[in-house]
Amino acid sequence: MNKILGIFGLLIFVCLFTTVLSDSFVSAYNMFNITRWSALFGILSIGVAFVIITGGIDLSIGSVVGLTACLLPMFIVENGWSPSAAIVTVIAISGLIGLTHGLMITKLKLQPFVVTLCGLLIYRGLARRITEDATQGFGQEFDTGLRLLAIGKPCSWATLMMIGGVCLVLYCLFWLSRDRKNVSEKTTDRRALPWIWLGTGAALALIGSARFWSGIETADGLAWTIWEPYRLRFIETSVPDSAVELPARLLRYAGWLVFVPASLFFLIQGMRDGFHRTRTPLIALVVSAIALAFCVLVLSPLFKDIAKDDLLRVGTLMLSGGVFKAAIMGMVFVSVGAFMGSLAWTLQNVSQVSTAAKTITPIVMISGVCGLIGMTKLPETSVPAPALILFVLAVLAAIFLNRTIYGRYLLALGRNEEAARYSGINTQRMIVLSYVICSLAAGLGGVLFALEVNSVQPSGFGNFYELYAIAAAVLGGCSLRGGEGSVLGVVIGAAVMRVLYNAINNLGISTALEFAIIGMVILIGAIADVVINDLVVKKTTPAETEALESAESELASSG
Repeated sequence: MNKILGIFGLLIFVCLFTTVLSDSFVSAYNMFNITRWSALFGILSIGVAFVIITGGIDLSIGSVVGLTACLLPMFIVENGWSPSAAIVTVIAISGLIGLTHGLMITKLKLQPFVVTLCGLLIYRGLARRITEDATQGFGQEFDTGLRLLAIGKPCSWATLMMIGGVCLVLYCLFWLSRDRKNVSEKTTDRRALPWIWLGTGAALALIGSARFWSGIETADGLAWTIWEPYRLRFIETSVPDSAVELPARLLRYAGWLVFVPASLFFLIQGMRDGFHRTRTPLIALVVSAIALAFCVLVLSPLFKDIAKDDLLRVGTLMLSGGVFKAAIMGMVFVSVGAFMGSLAWTLQNVSQVSTAAKTITPIVMISGVCGLIGMTKLPETSVPAPALILFVLAVLAAIFLNRTIYGRYLLALGRNEEAARYSGINTQRMIVLSYVICSLAAGLGGVLFALEVNSVQPSGFGNFYELYAIAAAVLGGCSLRGGEGSVLGVVIGAAVMRVLYNAINNLGISTALEFAIIGMVILIGAIADVVINDLVVKKTTPAETEALESAESELASSG
């Protein structure tokens, strides 16, 4: 959970930093693009996460994406296959690729790096040979049909917020009824947690429904399928312009109205129960908040007008415009980082010295995030169809990893393959399964990427996509040593990667640095993984180590 909170804080940091320096970052068009591409790369990242959890690696993801993306339009357009048959076939081919990888790794004892690196080259060459290096596409014929899987806009984020809020309320009611017998065994903050999420779900459902308070109009949309003499269609809904911005406005006001008093109560309670411990982080928080306000009110306008302000250029003759802009970016970067770091420091210290403050901590965090989202155009933008596909895939992956015995087998395998094998786990079968899942996700991603861009070049399509997927998995908490991983963290990691790329474009930084930044992210994640593991080992006593190993062995054998 700490890793998930850390990567989520990084996501907020990048978004806040870019927002301060670029107004276009929070526009509706940019929000839609970020969520669309984050969803597409998130699908690839979930697949590779299963391989990394087992301690393996898959470098062929980009080439599998390119191969399936080339085969799909070739089957449909050139060979006249039905779309459903073509999609099933290319995904089955990708599953066969994963099966081949797994068998070579387990039966022939080849290194995953070697197998998947060779696959990267082989599948790229096959894609170019099969298509004769010709660009593939669907034309305009499928724009109102098949391509809706990638370019469709099923609903707005406000509508999805309403549906999600209702689902969260129902889950919290189930949570409360299930834990009724164990209330006496739970601490105060644990007893309050389901009620906090219940209130959050109810508020989201109410705010999301604001889009429809002024009325709704429906009409026949695009044809989904034709079955003579009937034609099934999507239902297109529209609302008055006055209602479009209402959910964002309510989310912004409600978030800050809850955040301010909750934060005051949190700070007062913490200072009352342990002022000597919270004094330093509180001072750091106030100083960093003042610095951030200076950046927002003074430095941000200078950064946005530096290209057209002649007087400013005259005043900065000793510095080139690029250096001056870089200096402003550095100051904003430091101020945002200091503010978020001191905020996390304050939350941690105050929560440790006060039970009441610890109970209110989730309210402070949730309301603050809601207030920030309300200041963007996200609630009024449309949901990309790949985002819904990612959501379904993430839920299924999370259930498989956390709620099934096979998911525990994968985690046990990644922690200690030899111990897992001695515990009765068929480790070879689980390794093969992880590579099949990874390649299936890459095949699905290739289908959606092909439908999205509608112009596939076999020589370069999907190049370096494995970097995005691996970086997202590492950022999301997947240890390169294996044995650790979270689906939610991987999804957030994918969002971080796309937000970083978008920030590069919005801030006018050369896109030539894109891969350098990705490489730095992977390297930092690997270094952090090693450092954290070393610190944990140093703090763990021999008795605790022996107890942990026996517990893992017992957990694996219980399956």
